[in-house]
Amino acid sequence: MSEKITVRTVYDFPVAAHLCDGGTVRYVKLVRRSGQQPEGTCQQCKTSFQYRKPKPAKNARHPDGEGIVHF
Repeated sequence: MSEKITVRTVYDFPVAAHLCDGGTVRYVKLVRRSGQQPEGTCQQCKTSFQYRKPKPAKNARHPDGEGIVHF
């Protein structure tokens, strides 16, 4: 019988937190193996986590207002 493995993409490194079975928050250490992106698996719920580096936002608009300094 084959187990269903859930794969989730995370943007936290080196540890990913998730809500595991029973409502418990568990932390999974992400490890980089053989030049690949860091990944880890929760031993309780068998969820696999794969790290992806976040990309910068394009065309971010900043409205004029308090706290914004223009040089």
